Amino acid sequence: MTARAAFGFYNLALALFLSLPGWAQNLVPNPGFEEYFRCPGSYNYSASGKVAPGWFSPTSGTPDLYNECSKGDVGVPTNWAGNSKPYSGKGYAGIYCYLKGKGYREYLQTKLIEPLREGVEYYVEYWFRLSSNSKYSIDRIGLMLSDSARWQTHDNPLGKPTYEYQMQGAYTRSTGIWNKCRFFYKAKGGEQYLTIGNFSDDAATRTYHIAFSKAKEPMLDRGAYYYIDDVREVAYTEPTQTPDKPLIVEGYPEVKLNERYVLKNIYFEFDSARLVGNSFEELDKWLVVINTKSKWKIELTGHTDERGSEQYNLDLSLARVEAVAEYLISRGVDATRFKLTGEGKRRPLSQGKDEAAHALNRRVEIRFFEK
Repeated sequence: MTARAAFGFYNLALALFLSLPGWAQNLVPNPGFEEYFRCPGSYNYSASGKVAPGWFSPTSGTPDLYNECSKGDVGVPTNWAGNSKPYSGKGYAGIYCYLKGKGYREYLQTKLIEPLREGVEYYVEYWFRLSSNSKYSIDRIGLMLSDSARWQTHDNPLGKPTYEYQMQGAYTRSTGIWNKCRFFYKAKGGEQYLTIGNFSDDAATRTYHIAFSKAKEPMLDRGAYYYIDDVREVAYTEPTQTPDKPLIVEGYPEVKLNERYVLKNIYFEFDSARLVGNSFEELDKWLVVINTKSKWKIELTGHTDERGSEQYNLDLSLARVEAVAEYLISRGVDATRFKLTGEGKRRPLSQGKDEAAHALNRRVEIRFFEK
C-alpha cells in the first residue's frame, strides 16, 4: 500500500510528540487555560476581550473558558457546548470556528513569553476537539504567528494563517476526540503573538452536517464549536552549520536490503498510536542510517499484542507506523520512500500472555528495499 496517498498530511502535519519537561521552555503563558481571573460562571463575560490570564480575543468574537471549578453552563466535563474532559488539567477554552451563513469566527490570542529568535526552529502544537453539541464539523483549523497583536472590530476570518491543519475530511473517525495541530516553524525573528482559530472563509471551509447532534443552543445548531487545550511553542533546534562529515551511529549493524529490523526503544501509549518516552532519540539514530541509504525505499510494518479485535488491531498497527513515518518525514525523509503495512496481532514474536510478552509483540519493524 502507499503511504496513505503519499502522505497527504506531509505538508500539513510535519510533527512529533515531544516529552519536554526540563528540555525547553514553553513560550505560551497559561498553556492549558488552568488559570482564570475568577472561576467562570457563564459565557465569556469580559467586554475587554480578556478570556483568561495570558489570553484574549483579537476580534469582536467571544471565546469561552471552562473549568472544573464551574457549575452549569461552563463546567467540566459537562457544559452548554457538550461533554468533554480536558486533554489535561482542569480546564480548556472554546471557540466558534464556523457558523453557517454568517462567516462568524472566534480566535484565541496570546503574547509569547519572549519573541522568537531569527533562524531558530520552533515546535508548535495545540489540542482541539469538536464539542459534542455542535451541529457541524469542519475540515480545518489553523494558527498564526505575528510580530504584533491582531485587533479587529469585526468577527469574520482574521487573515492568512502561518499554518493551517487540514483533516482528511470534515467528518472522520477522529471527529469528536482530542486531535493535535502541530508543526515546525523557522522563525523570521520578532514574532511574539500566537493566534488560534479557523482562518479560512466559508467558501474554503468544508463542512459536515451532524444529523444526530443534540444541539439546543441556536448558534450551536448552525455552528462548529471547538474546545482548545495544551498550547505549546518551544525552541527545537538552534541554527547550526552543516557538518562536513555525516554522523556515525554506533551500536547498529550494517543494514542490508530485505532484512527486517525491529525498531527497539520505540514506545506507544497503551491502546494508542502516540509515541512516548525515548522513541524520538531512537528514531533520530535510525534517521542517520536512513539518510545514508537515500536511494533505498523503506517499509515500516506495525504489530500489536493480542488484546482487542482483529480489525481494531489492524487499524492500530497501521496508525502506529504512520506515526513513526510522520516523524521521519518531519525530519526531512522523502514521503515517497515509504511503504506502510499494518499486521495487527497476526505475527506475534511471543506466545506469552504476560505484559512482557505483550510489550515484545507491540513493535514496529523496518525493512529497506529497492524499486
